[in-house]
Amino acid sequence: MSIVKPLIRLGFRELKGNDMSMVIDLYNSLSNESIYYRFRGFFKDFERYVKSVFSDPRNIVYGAFIGNELVGVLEAVYLSDGCYEMAIVVRDDYQGKGIGTRLVAYAINDLKRRGAKTLVAYSTPDNHRILAISRKFHGIIKCMYDECTTIFNLQSINVDQFLN
Repeated sequence: MSIVKPLIRLGFRELKGNDMSMVIDLYNSLSNESIYYRFRGFFKDFERYVKSVFSDPRNIVYGAFIGNELVGVLEAVYLSDGCYEMAIVVRDDYQGKGIGTRLVAYAINDLKRRGAKTLVAYSTPDNHRILAISRKFHGIIKCMYDECTTIFNLQSINVDQFLN
């Protein structure tokens, strides 16, 4: 049995304000487990949340597409000059196929191009998928109680192997 994940033809792009409804629809399609891992708790006011992310022009939202279907979202929320907080989710029926890894690689590549130096991610200690992605990109992971913080030094990350 092969452990190689099947190749999925993905497209990536930065999402804009006119894409908000697609992002809200993706969040509304998620299972309770995916919502819990994405928001580190149970949350349902996706419309207000998505509008707040898109309302700050310093934030950058990336989408992963299969054809015209949005299957993953990564939000890079501005914290300070050169520093962003990352949050990512992949639609339930597409999880475990490498989409999250490739979306993170795409975002890191773009953020580096824009001059960002640091990316921070917060997760629960039982969110094994995001912690595995964090290790792939050499993030420094520190867990305490019910929260893990990962810090990525973007200048030292080479994402080429994940983008091809």
